[in-house]
Amino acid sequence: MADGGASTMILLVTSLLISGAASVVLLESWGQVAEASGTNAKEKVADAETDVSFSGDRGDVLLDTSGANQEITLYFQNTGVRVLDKDSFTIFVDGVSSSVVGSTTLYPSNGVWATDYVIEVTVTDASFSYSDNDLATVTIIAQSTVTDGVKGTDSETAEVRLSV
Repeated sequence: MADGGASTMILLVTSLLISGAASVVLLESWGQVAEASGTNAKEKVADAETDVSFSGDRGDVLLDTSGANQEITLYFQNTGVRVLDKDSFTIFVDGVSSSVVGSTTLYPSNGVWATDYVIEVTVTDASFSYSDNDLATVTIIAQSTVTDGVKGTDSETAEVRLSV
């Protein structure tokens, strides 16, 4: 009888030690899940606060056909809460990723693409073969600057009429 009690006690202590170790692992895992959830929530907030829109007259977008490659001049406005990264955006014209010609111009020119500020971008691609009054679908994908460890992303698509 005494022998049975000792083995039962050993099993009980072993079970308690294993349960304690398992609970530590579970609590640590739960902490990682909570941290990931918090980061995901920050990313969603960043995306919601990041917004870019077309600026200017979409019915009269400048098309320059004088050079070897055609150039299209576009204007985009930061309509979100977050500052946009003026060096981190991509523009597609009719589904073709376009190269930026020269440097972008920021209005007003304080160096930061802040809320309500407009950026002027001239894009080109060897495949452009547009004529006066042609329609083109333009898409911009822009990112905000890093705030609180996350970036927001937004895109805008619109049809524009090109004018020589």
